Amino acid sequence: MKGYLKITYVILFTAVLSVYGASTRSSSSSAKSVIEKIQKYNSKRITELLEQYKKTPKNIILNNRLGYLYYAIGKYKNSEYHYKQAILYNPRNIEARLGLYLISTSNKDYVQAAAYCREVKSIDNLNYYGNLYFVYAKMAQYKYKSAETVCKKMLSVYPCDITFLRLLKLTYTYQKKPLKARQIQESIDILK
Repeated sequence: MKGYLKITYVILFTAVLSVYGASTRSSSSSAKSVIEKIQKYNSKRITELLEQYKKTPKNIILNNRLGYLYYAIGKYKNSEYHYKQAILYNPRNIEARLGLYLISTSNKDYVQAAAYCREVKSIDNLNYYGNLYFVYAKMAQYKYKSAETVCKKMLSVYPCDITFLRLLKLTYTYQKKPLKARQIQESIDILK
């Protein structure tokens, strides 16, 4: 499994185990079994939704959902198609653009991932996930100054956001600015 898809399944697996009272130290065969069940469910759900899609192919929610479900089972071309359809029928669709971002990062195309985030930010400049994912894409490209700028912008409106604080500290660390990184760590420590 690739990047975000693997993370998604690990998080989901941990959540499923906690609901059923099982230990997260279960064998990898148990994890595999849960993942297979999730993929089977998603595949079944796609089949059901495709019947509805035949009748209403311009349905934005349906296209968004199919985009997500195809992404979740690793069928990125199908996912991309449905997300782009959702954008075609609703040009301001941020959710679909964030889905396209996930596909791009799964394919390690961080330039395209950042481009989708720029589209999100052109619709809503302070969109939390659009900015957060943009920072991730820039950091993956080793463009720490760009990531720093976005972190500072978001911290101007969310000054106690621990995620952006940690990312800002990382940008300073990678840019070899230890004093600034230490100052940000002090802010993080206050929020513990």
